[in-house]
Amino acid sequence: MTDTSPALQRQIHTLLEHDPPRAKSLCVTLLGDAIEPHGGSIWLSDLIDLVTPLGINERLLRTSVFRLVAQDWLQSERHGRRSLYRLSEHGLELTRQASGRIYTGSPALWDGDWTLVILPRFGNSSLGKRAELRHELVWAGFGAIAPGIFAVPRNQKSTASKILGKLKLARHALVMSAREMNEGEGLLISELVSQCWDLEGVARQYRAFLDDHGPLLESIGPQMRPMQAFAIRAIALHAWRRIVLHDPQLPQQMLPRNWPGHAARELCGRLYWAVFDTAEEHLCEILERDPARFQPLKPYVHDRFGGRDKYSGRQAAA
Repeated sequence: MTDTSPALQRQIHTLLEHDPPRAKSLCVTLLGDAIEPHGGSIWLSDLIDLVTPLGINERLLRTSVFRLVAQDWLQSERHGRRSLYRLSEHGLELTRQASGRIYTGSPALWDGDWTLVILPRFGNSSLGKRAELRHELVWAGFGAIAPGIFAVPRNQKSTASKILGKLKLARHALVMSAREMNEGEGLLISELVSQCWDLEGVARQYRAFLDDHGPLLESIGPQMRPMQAFAIRAIALHAWRRIVLHDPQLPQQMLPRNWPGHAARELCGRLYWAVFDTAEEHLCEILERDPARFQPLKPYVHDRFGGRDKYSGRQAAA
């Protein structure tokens, strides 16, 4: 057995100190990225073993999973004195919605279609939900282009309908498909980008991701241990997830030149696949403690970040 890489361990420790993960969101990251592809269930004791090296103690984790169950992100099963956790149906649906933004990103080509959500003035009984609706739409990538009008440059009818249905506002909003008709003659929605979306704030986060996680690639080598590989996968993906889920992922035509999100996605994909197999050794060692619930890795995982084959040659040449 080779010795642990001290340089790599120092970098992992520095990242955890500089930006400690929040226990609740880290649990969601791990359940969606690592545990769901192996069957989706994990005992609380095993989850504790996974997150302890990431700076989350047992007491904090227990509080976090309790709250995630109360918020319908997780569901729990009691087996005597033991507790088994998995994503709830609601948590699975939210995870599926997020997966495209995390692992794939926006399509390279855009056909010019927009989805609009228009909120006419409605009864006072519903006014209290406007702030919640705005929050949900912005999280889904919509920008406020005018009071009560939200737009996103892709077909998001399904997402908008689900949000409105969840808030019981489907009868109080219009969901429409639109195309701009002002080309060469007037104002374009794309000219309002800086007013509708905080791209500069997102760009700063992408640049910080590149600065913080770029050096990890240089330290990955044959001395990397499975626990270190899993820590890198969890830390990098967790930081990436927090950024990308606040990125509206606008089409290439609407982004500033040298948009740092492209380089950040490339780095995250390279890191993810550079440590993946070794990280799986650590993960499977823990999950295989319960062979009745453990499942082999589901094939869809190999398509993440454009597919592992996209990076295999680069890793060999690095």
